[in-house]
Amino acid sequence: MSFDENALLERLDGLFEADKFAEIEEEIRKISRGELTLELRFRLVSALNNQKKLAEAIEELKEIEPLCETPSEIARFMYNTGYTHYMNDCEMTASHCFKDALAADPDDTAGLELANIIEECDGFISRDLTELKGFGRAAVEAIHARFSEVKEKDRTELSEPDFTLYLGYLAGIRVPPGLEKPLLFDDPIKKYSEEEKPVVKEFLRNFFGITDTESFRNFYYRDMSYNLFRMAGDVLSYLDGTPNFSVSELTKEGKEMFDDCAEYLNAVRECMTKSTVLAWDISEKIGIARHCYACDILSDSDFFGCMSALMNAAKENFVSFEEYMISLVMGCGFFMFISENCSIKSAIGFMNTTLPMILSSPLAEIKWG
Repeated sequence: MSFDENALLERLDGLFEADKFAEIEEEIRKISRGELTLELRFRLVSALNNQKKLAEAIEELKEIEPLCETPSEIARFMYNTGYTHYMNDCEMTASHCFKDALAADPDDTAGLELANIIEECDGFISRDLTELKGFGRAAVEAIHARFSEVKEKDRTELSEPDFTLYLGYLAGIRVPPGLEKPLLFDDPIKKYSEEEKPVVKEFLRNFFGITDTESFRNFYYRDMSYNLFRMAGDVLSYLDGTPNFSVSELTKEGKEMFDDCAEYLNAVRECMTKSTVLAWDISEKIGIARHCYACDILSDSDFFGCMSALMNAAKENFVSFEEYMISLVMGCGFFMFISENCSIKSAIGFMNTTLPMILSSPLAEIKWG
């Protein structure tokens, strides 16, 4: 070893006390990778976490994991993994990691004060869930007020194709990467220009794995992020004591995620209609189907069949755009919760961004069906 590790650790302790995390990283990175001890690797992860260089911290943790053998080392690995999630506002996932650390090292020989950390983390989760419930109630009230502004007789009646386009409102106002304008709602069979089609095809391939009709069907039926109604149904049935499957058959990670989803949905359950988050699935699938049709991935028959099925699903499960708008907001929050590693804060943030778009939209002014 070409350096005095004890002297370096003492220097790093001083930098840590002074919150000089960038300097800690700099000191450690001066050392060749081959000479880094496990202790220094843990110090590097800590410095990266405290600078919110979370992607780099995750890469370091991948290298550290196979090196951890003793209960103390495993606990430190799980603790640092949890802290990475914690710094990324994923307290639920962090809490699982901290509890795994305590299970690996019940006596906390690493001196991590895990019991206190778990209590603190679970306190943040409780506060986030309370905020989520409050936001859900406020969102429902705001949507009801917006819907009440228009008398039923004054709502605009649309043709079925146009009505279906507005069911995909959020997707219809988004601009795909590389383009300048969204599809909007003026033409149910709008096509992209020959210059735009390759750009949209790349977007669909990179973000959704869609390259042809078969991969579109796979997205439509199997992509969890856009079939959230099914997951929500499983979770709520479990909470009601009538599970759709044996939760004990899930992997440890699957059970943790399922439990996190249960806590999340239970917090907003009183705000949801019977169709829970279905509007999100319908809206997003309409948007993706439109993109696929507009760049020639879907044929006329496949596109029209898909749009008709989604319109019918909406009519069968909702009785007004008020219900649909509520489901859309709840769905966008659940989507972000799942996408961001069970982050309640991310879910609230996305709902906070999406709600004004829905309130300012013409949806409340359209006659249902």
